[in-house]
Amino acid sequence: MSPPPQPSSPEAKPPIESGLDVLLALLYAPGASGKIAEPVFGITRLQKLLFLLWKEGGFFQHAPDLYNFKAYDFGPCMDDLYDDLEFAEDVGLITVIESPSGNEFEGADEEAFLRDFGFQLVKKETRRDFALTDDGCEAAKALVDALDAADRGRLAQIKRRFNSMPFFDLLRYVYRKYPAFANKSVLSL
Repeated sequence: MSPPPQPSSPEAKPPIESGLDVLLALLYAPGASGKIAEPVFGITRLQKLLFLLWKEGGFFQHAPDLYNFKAYDFGPCMDDLYDDLEFAEDVGLITVIESPSGNEFEGADEEAFLRDFGFQLVKKETRRDFALTDDGCEAAKALVDALDAADRGRLAQIKRRFNSMPFFDLLRYVYRKYPAFANKSVLSL
């Protein structure tokens, strides 16, 4: 015999309560391939995906000050993310892979972007890629499963659309749609 169902409380805590929760949920969401836990390539892309979850996914509605986005060199940025990444890596929830031959701009239409924004690009020699570990997948699955269907849909939609978008197309999209977050960019808009 199973226990009686518990009444749902209007004061129940939302499943997303911290930046770490948002980060894990994003990394767990399916990407363009449809595969769960598709990695995110590059810190700039990761920041833009989190920003778009906030602006277009309404994903931080339960914790509006979760990440304090501010305008920075490549558009919206948040310093708190670095602490969350370090903690998640230290406790074995994510893995950060340094790609020594990669850079954030791989596969992007650099010439078109430079034409559009009149910018001289300084390329880094490495790229940091982010993926969940097995323990991270387990924790993230529980978070995502606790979201309502609408939040899960928006989460997957943002990751599917923007994680595979060419890098400069992603920057172009964010800069044009949210110019206030690009006002301190190293790009001349």
